[in-house]
Amino acid sequence: MTGHVSPLLDIRNVSKSFGTFRALDDVSLSVRAGEVHGLLGANGAGKSTLIGVLSGALASDGGHIMIEGNTIAAGSLSAAREAGLVVVHQELMLFPDRSVEENIFASVLPEASFAPVSQRRRRERIHAVLERLGANIDLHNRVGSLPLSQQQLVEIARALCAGGRVLVLDEPTSSLSRPEAEGLFGAIRTIVANDAAVIFVSHRLDEVFALTDAITVLRDGRVAGRWQTAETDISGITRAMVGQLADEKPRLAGRQSGRVAISYRGAAPGLDDIALSLNAGEVVGVAGLEGSGVSIALEVLGGVFPAPGRMEVDGREMAFRHPLDAIRAGVVYMPPDRKIGGLWLEKDVASNLAAAVVACMPAFRILRKDYLEHIAAGRLNEVGVRSSALHEIVGRLSGGNQQRVLLGRSLEARPNVLLLNDFTRGVDVSAKAAIHALIHSLADDGMAVCVTSSDLEEIRGIADRIVCMRNGRIVADRAGMEFNKHSLLAAVSSEANAA
Repeated sequence: MTGHVSPLLDIRNVSKSFGTFRALDDVSLSVRAGEVHGLLGANGAGKSTLIGVLSGALASDGGHIMIEGNTIAAGSLSAAREAGLVVVHQELMLFPDRSVEENIFASVLPEASFAPVSQRRRRERIHAVLERLGANIDLHNRVGSLPLSQQQLVEIARALCAGGRVLVLDEPTSSLSRPEAEGLFGAIRTIVANDAAVIFVSHRLDEVFALTDAITVLRDGRVAGRWQTAETDISGITRAMVGQLADEKPRLAGRQSGRVAISYRGAAPGLDDIALSLNAGEVVGVAGLEGSGVSIALEVLGGVFPAPGRMEVDGREMAFRHPLDAIRAGVVYMPPDRKIGGLWLEKDVASNLAAAVVACMPAFRILRKDYLEHIAAGRLNEVGVRSSALHEIVGRLSGGNQQRVLLGRSLEARPNVLLLNDFTRGVDVSAKAAIHALIHSLADDGMAVCVTSSDLEEIRGIADRIVCMRNGRIVADRAGMEFNKHSLLAAVSSEANAA
């Protein structure tokens, strides 16, 4: 770090509400030039809202944001950029069909209207920035053809060419391999060495401790703690992120599992020689951060992502090349996005459920509408949706009821194995509790159920056994009751705490 006394970025008493929900509550944070500052917090802690306020995409309800003592106008993207505050989002904002040079120059426009653009000077400037970042990238390459790590550097170079002095990097390593992440860290250290500052947002605690100079933790929209990195440890950070253990309710012992219903052993893009098995009558939670391989693992089991390796269902070796292969074997995968990969939103509930009924019927069977609706009504009752909803358009139902309709359709395939990928995302608390109760009921009846969730507490609360993944590898596999919320967060975010 440099010897600056005054902060380069000074966030003072920022608050933001959405209706009655207080997303940020009197948040203050300062970052000095030459500093990499970690911003941490569990899902829902307020990080995304704070990033939105910093970028100018959201206007705060109160408080001030200052760069070098000058207040930035609230809710103005252009004011934030002109002040040198730039957010590099997790989802990169690049033009994949344009060249590297065109992408970087998109934010480096002439200062005066109708001013001539010198291509030579433009390229010199871009080369200088890329050289600073240690990025050897041909300016003529199409951005979409570059590996993700180089696309990340192009996005950062664009921010620096636009005059960025405070860069907010939102989960920049979530999809990077370890060598790629190390290359990014080198670029970040170069950035701050040139009198700039970086706010590093990440769930990967070992990376945060390796890279940052200071750390601020948000919890429930408030600052839960701030430290110099050298003065704290992972245990202290996780405690600040999730609260005290005394707040926890005791867990009941998990149900006893039966035979192995499905198992997979192999390696694939995004998976590093994993061995994963699900037992009949058991709810298994697969926990991991974005990019850990969790979703890929479920997609392999469900036939969505064909992969080499050994797959066994009830002891018989099988190969899934398509989800239909898995369904015929009694394995049903349910995607995280019901609107894209799950339901016909423009059709009624009966049509959505009947699709699964028809798929299970033998060829040349006469389809009777009253029979299909009778079966569909039974499924609605099973998943806890009122029978009067049978003829409602699915898109008009609540998120929780949409998920239950999708679950009902999946159950019509009569699976022995049910794979639920972040299945309760976007549903309210009461709907989530109802879905959890149904999942436990299915396991009690002998089904093998595997769940993932972006909410680690949800996994801990529902799973009999938890498998933790990181960087495409399984790093822990043990009974759910053996994890508390601190140890689970540490297992998925830090290799040092995975054992």
